Amino acid sequence: MKRTPWLSWRLYFLTIPVDLVVLLLSSDHASTGSNDFFNWAILSFIAHGSIAPVFAIALFFTKKVNSWKVDLFALIILGAVRGVAIDAGIEILDLEPKVSALYKVFNSAISLPLWFIGIAVFVESRRQYQREFQAIFLRHIRDEQTAKGSHNQGLNGNPAGESIRDLQSATSELASEIEKALDLPTTQVNYSKQKNKIQDLINRELRPASTKLWNGFTLSAPKLSTSTLIRISLLEQKLKVISAALFFSPYILIGLNGSQGLKFAVIEALLATFLNISIFLICETFFKLGVLDRKTTNIAILGLSFILPLITILLILPANLFWTDSIATAVFYQLFISSCHILFLLGFNLYRLLGRQRSIVLADFERIIQGKELSPFSNHDLAAAGDVDLARYLHGELQAGLIASSLLLERASKTGDTDLARHALRNAVDILSQDHAQTSQSRVSSPQVRLEKISSGWRGIANVSINLDWLDDLETSTQNNVIVLIDEGVSNAIRHAKASKISVSGSRLGVDLLIEIQSDGSGMKENAPGLGTKLFTELATNWEYSRLGEKNILRFTIRAND
Repeated sequence: MKRTPWLSWRLYFLTIPVDLVVLLLSSDHASTGSNDFFNWAILSFIAHGSIAPVFAIALFFTKKVNSWKVDLFALIILGAVRGVAIDAGIEILDLEPKVSALYKVFNSAISLPLWFIGIAVFVESRRQYQREFQAIFLRHIRDEQTAKGSHNQGLNGNPAGESIRDLQSATSELASEIEKALDLPTTQVNYSKQKNKIQDLINRELRPASTKLWNGFTLSAPKLSTSTLIRISLLEQKLKVISAALFFSPYILIGLNGSQGLKFAVIEALLATFLNISIFLICETFFKLGVLDRKTTNIAILGLSFILPLITILLILPANLFWTDSIATAVFYQLFISSCHILFLLGFNLYRLLGRQRSIVLADFERIIQGKELSPFSNHDLAAAGDVDLARYLHGELQAGLIASSLLLERASKTGDTDLARHALRNAVDILSQDHAQTSQSRVSSPQVRLEKISSGWRGIANVSINLDWLDDLETSTQNNVIVLIDEGVSNAIRHAKASKISVSGSRLGVDLLIEIQSDGSGMKENAPGLGTKLFTELATNWEYSRLGEKNILRFTIRAND
């Protein structure tokens, strides 16, 4: 399954500043001056660097297993190793901890996974939001293409144009050669030679051309800034305060227990959780009554989650309960706690809203696109949209059709079935002689006709049944994405697993389209990622391959654009 791993070198480097801030501001040690802060800063870099060798080993194994449980276990081990390194550094730098060495290891083993998982969730959420934003941007471009009739207007001017013209020339030339062979008496036709020519065209011309188009695909769609995502997540959506508060309370308890004692840690964890949830419920009540709008409600929740706990600490709690009499320290402490709470809120909202309140998020994206007056679109964007459609067509329909002809010729060569061989060559001629750029943009057949074309294209090689009656009701771009991935999945099952029986089924659950491709044949090996992998990664929300008994099962999810 293509999920966001919780271990990567990118996350390792992104968590360095987090490690620095947490170790500097941690309450489990004493800092009496600038020299102490400097030494703790040095220790944070030493501790983070010390886990690098163990991190490399853990990354090697977690990549192979690809399981969140294994990732979590590895992160706990890495946290413990970091704790040991901190204990060693404390002795070397002669620093003053407030907790035992064992508790520091325990604390680190709990803390480090939270940083990695939190940042991983934020990074993946941001990536998914950007994909959604770009998909909407691309749909707007296609709408303008349709209105202007400007498909592929930039093909001659883009960097991949020459390779496409070369491909068109090569396919037309091979079509002419095959037509001449069909005019010869059956006994004089070398079907094995024609099969090799088709395969050679796929390897030398077709795959490089489609890969070049896909890799060169760029839109001038602005990147969604972090500030935009924060605004959408924290100010325009209902906050996941209860989830964040319950998730954050154990972190407070563990962090304060070692240095301030269990009594203070329990009181502070309960107080923070109770106040945050109470503030949320009260503000949401005012929102439901129409007294506050969404933005004001969220600002009130975020602001009061800092002010009310601070007032409670300064004016209500007994003075001997808190470890300092300094008002500035109390303000700084509460600011740190509230900031952590907001970061948890940001992570929960970004991760969960994309699936549960996606229509609202997409409406925000629509407003961003229209508000920035991005239309009319540039010639570059119009050409790029044509390029991605052409890349999908070349890699999908064109390649699948030629591979089917090649496999039929291979079978005919072994069995001596000349009728089957000539049928395969005629199919190849029909496919090769098309204007590929034009065909990629003029596929106006209904989804069911296109699905039937996939089934019939492999007839004689594999029995492919597809049952997706609800596909006709979807928006065109979603239909195209579903069909492209089905075409790719079916082709891979036949090419790599030698499948002879394939069934495609699916269902729609809200905004999610769940597709499953079952096939017989041998197990499929994990090869180096190619364009097919990129298609699934870019178009599917998630996907996974599994082997169940004698069956290969490919499942993927796509979100509908209604």
